[in-house]
Order: sequence, then structure tokens, then C-alpha cells
Amino acid sequence: MLLTILGIALLASTPSIPPVSCLSANGKTACGYSCRASADDVRCASTPYGTCGMFHGKVSCFDPSPAAIHHPPDEGLRPECEGIGNEAACGFNCLVTRGKVVCAKTPYGVCREHFGELKCWDPPESSIHELGAELPRPTCLTASTAIACGYDCKNSRTEVKCAATPRGRCEKDDFRLECFDPPSLLQCAHGQPPDPAEVRKPKSQRREEKEEEAEKAAR
Repeated sequence: MLLTILGIALLASTPSIPPVSCLSANGKTACGYSCRASADDVRCASTPYGTCGMFHGKVSCFDPSPAAIHHPPDEGLRPECEGIGNEAACGFNCLVTRGKVVCAKTPYGVCREHFGELKCWDPPESSIHELGAELPRPTCLTASTAIACGYDCKNSRTEVKCAATPRGRCEKDDFRLECFDPPSLLQCAHGQPPDPAEVRKPKSQRREEKEEEAEKAAR
């Protein structure tokens, strides 16, 4: 009886992972998720959390990192693909300007343009595991033609440096810049991956649905 109850509990906790699909086009076949095909290209994302986009006959696909999957932002985990001209990129917080496109690798990353250079920066996975949706948004700072992104950024006339973590610190001493980041002592171990449909929802929607389920269970 106990084994039966445990088996039911495990099945109930198993996320609803959609089945893999395959797509064929012009003698090519790809299998995975969010598959797209053009006249001469066919690709799929590797996980149900990923996405694919097609621009000018070229298919681009992207899969979020495990840290982003297990710690989605409050607005939901929604990677995107953008394209302009012959350029295409997939990820988060994409920036399209000056005929180029770039995207951050995580929903907590930032992208900026400075003197024609498009730069994206992402916090380390250890910070995403530790803080998740509470992770402060990084900033970017410039100095002449230089640009850097991160936390507690400091600059001189020609140089700019940033800490890599929210607990990091940068100091400016005359014309010298120094940054330090304390090591992360967190050990983050995950079990089952979250339901792909759930992590796409905003936190407010997930909370409302849980409250409704709790009310139904209490009746």
C-alpha cells in the first residue's frame, strides 16, 4: 500500500514534458522541440524550454541554461529570436540596432550598444542559482570607447570595470580600477525539471493558480 502511494506521489510530481517531434524538409530531418523548416534548413530546439525562429530562410534555435530553467524570472521564461538583414540571434533581452542583433544567454542578462559595438553580458550561473528572480539587474557603464556590464561598475577616462556578482565591489583609486567578487558557497541541487508550460507563465499567474487550487482542495 505504501509503495502504491509513493508511486502515485512520484507520478503526480513528474512534470508534463511534451513528447519530441520531428520535422522533415528537402531531404533533411530534425527532431526536438519548436521545430522550424525553411526551403533548405530544418532545426529544432533541444529542450521544451527552447525556441526557434526563421529569418531569410535561415533557422536559428536556442535553449536556456538549466539555471534559468529552474529559476525563471517573475515575468516567465520566454526566450525569443530576432533577425535583421542576414543577422539572427536567439536568447533574452535581444537588442536590434545598426543592422546587427545580439541576445543575452539568460533572462537576467543585458545587451547594450556603444560606439557601434553590441555587447551582451550575463550574471554567472552561481548567482542565478543563489538569488533567482531576486537577482538585481546588472548595469552597463562606458568610458571613451570602452564598455563593461555587471555590478558596482566604476570607470576612469579610458577604462571601465564591473563586478561579476551582486555582492562584488569595485574601487577606483586615482586612475586604477580594481574589482573583487566573493566566491559563491552555495550548492544547488535540483530534482525534476519544472513543467515547461509553468515556467513560461508570469509569477503572478502561477501564484493565482496555486491559490485557486488550494481553495478547491480546502472545499
